[in-house]
Amino acid sequence: MKESFTQKTANYVWLALLMIFTLLPFAWLIVTTLKPDTEMFSTVPTWIVDNLTWEHYRWALGDAGLQLPRLLLNSIIVCGITALITGAVACISGYGLARYKVPGVGLVVVLIVLAQMIQGPLIMIPWYKMAAAFSLLNTKAILVMIYGTLTIPVGVWIMSGFFRTIPTELEEAAAIDGAGKWRTLFTVIIPLSLPGLVSITLYAFILGWNDYQYSLILTSSIDAKTVQVGIAELMESMGSTNWGGLLANGVIVILPIIVIFAFIQKYLIEGMTAGSVKG
Repeated sequence: MKESFTQKTANYVWLALLMIFTLLPFAWLIVTTLKPDTEMFSTVPTWIVDNLTWEHYRWALGDAGLQLPRLLLNSIIVCGITALITGAVACISGYGLARYKVPGVGLVVVLIVLAQMIQGPLIMIPWYKMAAAFSLLNTKAILVMIYGTLTIPVGVWIMSGFFRTIPTELEEAAAIDGAGKWRTLFTVIIPLSLPGLVSITLYAFILGWNDYQYSLILTSSIDAKTVQVGIAELMESMGSTNWGGLLANGVIVILPIIVIFAFIQKYLIEGMTAGSVKG
């Protein structure tokens, strides 16, 4: 049913208010980082920056601060590898679950669901002991392994749903044209399920990016520690004396997620929409 002008205007106003409410704290964060300390702690806070300064960002990116570039690189490597592995395994395994009827598939699905219930503090000690036994403490590899156990089951489950919505007639037509199973998967099936695949990899990247507890327990050196742990340590040590530098770190850490969203938001929206329609 076609929306009336009044209803469409009301929807836009509601969306505008929602955007303002969501973005206002981030806007205030950015404005504050551009103020010198004398303005930042003024009696009457203002949105206008009288004396623009980049000093807080210089401190955040310099040697005197958190060694933020190194911690950012660690987080990007760990989360990027987790996202790639999750996408690859979810794609292959999800296709198998969707297309092949083999004994025990129902049990596999139940185990996938149960795997999501056994997480967090319940398995932290076993993870720590396993990492110590295999000399994986204080490495990026152990974080990739743990994040994979969180994201791969969800990815397989969602991708199998996407593959079930693709008609098998397309695969039969590709087979008639002489395409093998793998060629059909990579040239016909995966391009059609690309929005779902992008959503899964983004989910895996963000889950790893926001993790704090596993990185805190399993890493301690600058070679493996992620940016979330670094910022927490910075808050404990310098949070009361350098608020400008601390807030600048927060802005810089958010930027990679914003850049990723900017490049793949088209596929993400398509994936979410397809999931809502196809159930």
